[in-house]
Amino acid sequence: MKPQESCLLEVRKLHLRIEDRWLARDLTFSLSKGEFIGIIGSSGAGKTTLLRAINGEAKAESGSIEIWAESQLPVGMIPQDLELAEGSTALNNALSGSLLRHSWTDTLFGFPKEEKEKAQKLLDTFDLSRKVNQWTSTLSRGERQRLAIVRTLLAEPLILLADEPVASLDSDRAIKTLDLLKDFAKQKQAGVICSLHDPKQVEEFADKVIRIDSTNPEQWKVEELL
Repeated sequence: MKPQESCLLEVRKLHLRIEDRWLARDLTFSLSKGEFIGIIGSSGAGKTTLLRAINGEAKAESGSIEIWAESQLPVGMIPQDLELAEGSTALNNALSGSLLRHSWTDTLFGFPKEEKEKAQKLLDTFDLSRKVNQWTSTLSRGERQRLAIVRTLLAEPLILLADEPVASLDSDRAIKTLDLLKDFAKQKQAGVICSLHDPKQVEEFADKVIRIDSTNPEQWKVEELL
């Protein structure tokens, strides 16, 4: 039974481990429309594994993950390794995010004009307007990271999972990017779960934080931020 109308995701009593190492025990939290949840912890503590479990890519030992988001693409993920098509242009990589919102006949002879305009606008927002026809393999790491974000935003998921999305960006671009992700959640009534390394970024942008303790899987803390 859905807990409340605004709920997009509910995680209850989740137990995660990699081989013989426990990452989390009895983790419970929820994600609501318009909410931004930050995950913070040291490298290897379990941030990526938690996101992959929510995305259905990693199996939990026990517990439940309930997806209440109702859309063509309930969950979308920005992975650390980006998973871009290196032999394609930045524009085509961005447009690939919208494929799940169209039947194959819609894009048989190219993407609809409105999708191209939407992609161009987002690329411009992320300072990639001059890179639209450039091969992705020639972009810098920071440009490729921003391109992966654009691709996922064009998919319009109701639950956006972001695995270290600003790791390769300078401070100003990181702040701008996190601000845009937070705006996406508010405007689309979506939810964002974002792993970060910088505690200041978590404090500034997150409504709720999951603090991961790599030494004690029973001490993963979920806190509301005011």
